[in-house]
Amino acid sequence: MFFHVHAFERSLTGLMEKTLQKNQLHIYRKLFNFVVFCDGINNCLPRITNISSKKDKECGQGTLLRHFSKWFFLNVDPPLVSEVHADLDNIAVAIKGKDISGRSNVNISTLLWKPNTRKWSQIGDSTNDGDNYSVFIATLFPNTAYMLNGRKLKIGILEWGEFCKKSTSPTNGSIVYTHVCKDLFDSLGEYLNFTYELIEPPDKSWGELSETWDGLLGMVARNDVDLSGIPYGITLKRTKTFTFPHIMYQYECEVVHKKLSNNDNHRMLLVSIFKWEVYVCGLLTIVWCIGLYALLERYSVGEHIKAGEIPACPPSTSDSVMTAVLVPLRQGSLHLPQTIPGCIFYASWWLFCITIVAVYTGNLFAIVSVVKEKIPFSTIEELAENDDFQIIITKGSSIQDTYKYSDDSMSKKIWAKVLHTRSANIPNSLVEDLHIKTLLQSGYYAYITGSLNADGIEKTVDNLRRMKCSTGPNYLSLPFPINSPLAELFSDKLIRLYDNGMLEAWARKRSSKITEEYVHAMTKLQMSHLQSAWTMCVSGITVAFTVIGIEHFLNYRVNKH
Repeated sequence: MFFHVHAFERSLTGLMEKTLQKNQLHIYRKLFNFVVFCDGINNCLPRITNISSKKDKECGQGTLLRHFSKWFFLNVDPPLVSEVHADLDNIAVAIKGKDISGRSNVNISTLLWKPNTRKWSQIGDSTNDGDNYSVFIATLFPNTAYMLNGRKLKIGILEWGEFCKKSTSPTNGSIVYTHVCKDLFDSLGEYLNFTYELIEPPDKSWGELSETWDGLLGMVARNDVDLSGIPYGITLKRTKTFTFPHIMYQYECEVVHKKLSNNDNHRMLLVSIFKWEVYVCGLLTIVWCIGLYALLERYSVGEHIKAGEIPACPPSTSDSVMTAVLVPLRQGSLHLPQTIPGCIFYASWWLFCITIVAVYTGNLFAIVSVVKEKIPFSTIEELAENDDFQIIITKGSSIQDTYKYSDDSMSKKIWAKVLHTRSANIPNSLVEDLHIKTLLQSGYYAYITGSLNADGIEKTVDNLRRMKCSTGPNYLSLPFPINSPLAELFSDKLIRLYDNGMLEAWARKRSSKITEEYVHAMTKLQMSHLQSAWTMCVSGITVAFTVIGIEHFLNYRVNKH
């Protein structure tokens, strides 16, 4: 394309905006080559470079022309200025001159990056790079081999689970960030040749969209930072404002809540094996057995008709009671049946009691040995209908958008419960993570989050249960400002890190998860479980002494009269 110098600024703006809007950087980044004829143009080099740098900051996030373009200035009038203030990486000039004999010649020089400055070096010469060895300048644009040429990027940051941990440096007391985020940007900085500065958002929030974006995402949207140091879920609403490079993580939506136990009432543990209806039926059965056993022993139908007399030594009422009661307790009976019907009844009663006592004993062993979990809900639909659990979703998360903007009736119920929970003034800051963990530990709170975040919470909050939401996979990546050329530059390196497993390796290296595995198949009998046994023993002793007292009192009255 040919630009006249008077229309250069306007034409350059149109070219940059068209390239970014159509997302055609991968095509044009290798074609942004400009040849500038400086014949008859006053201050050609500073004039053109200053216009280009200004437009790059306005339209290209300060990166499109600075890093991807190449500029070759022809017929620049000498002398060549020693400093170039424009932020363009790849500049070469052809300077008109004369040799000793007076003949015209052209010297070609290129702008080399140095640690603290830039300098002109003539093509074909050797230059010292500051590390005690010389580099032969053989190409017009050697800076292209140095990627971002030592630029200092501003990266927005917040503490997030096991990905990025905030701590205080023991040496100078400054705030430092460690774990995966540090490993990631150290590797990217070494590969792309840049340094970075981590900046927290003033409100310490992740960012939500009202009229504009706030929090960390707001800093990225306003170009206050070059990118976010924390990966975000890729949603349709976010792709309209941000550019995402290659994905870093894939996760599933999960519901995290504390496990509920049926062993809460320890004092009544021994009688909580069966429902109360079973005990009522059992008492009625014992009463019926007492009467039936006494009837069979006292009045044998066949013998009564033939002999017309009552069998010898019939059991008393107390004998019948003790026979019916002692069998379930696995005790012997003082009175053995004298009739065939009584023997049949006695054997049947023993078989029934053996079965029911075995069931009771087995359930008792299971309850005191293993905590029996009570599952309040198994699907997201059951959670929406559950009135006992309050629901938490992190503000500004992609999961929030899933339920906030859905027209599904179930999602609307979930979102209504989330708003009700937020009315308890859950802070929207770094304290939010700690607050959520406290709520989960207290019970009856369900936290809808990603599987990556659930992994981190599970390491700090004990006795949690996780359930998948079945909303499909979600993807995380680093947000850049819309149409940022840096996104594609970072994407190449992120693809390599993703494919070779370095992201997972860093996560394993920095993980604080305890490696020792505990098998909860059998737990020790806690003292709280024995409270039920003590309660039953005290109750039994009290009843026994009461019965003995009443019996002695009645015997005393009978003997007295």
